[in-house]
Amino acid sequence: MSTLVSERRQPIITPKLLDRAPGQRSTPRTSVTHEPTAAAPAHPAVTPRPTWSLMLGSIVATLRVWHHRRVARRELASLDERMIRDIGLDPAAVDYEVSQSFWRPSRDWRK
Repeated sequence: MSTLVSERRQPIITPKLLDRAPGQRSTPRTSVTHEPTAAAPAHPAVTPRPTWSLMLGSIVATLRVWHHRRVARRELASLDERMIRDIGLDPAAVDYEVSQSFWRPSRDWRK
């Protein structure tokens, strides 16, 4: 890479905002006259509001994730120390994970 830089004869200069004159624009203006187009709607575009079924689906999905976390932590708490070491976890890490609330995501302890 050093040979490519040494072969360059002119330095690379990036234009800065202060280098432009006050009246100079970065993009040229279009024509001053505005013509109505047939494709443009007369009213502004409105984003659709979420329906009740979408919101209810999101709530149900969140509740399922929370339930899965609660069940997984309860199963982890039921393991004895030998089984915890067999799966490659530290008992202190298991105690920490079991003490977490259901809305907190599980940590990846295998890292």
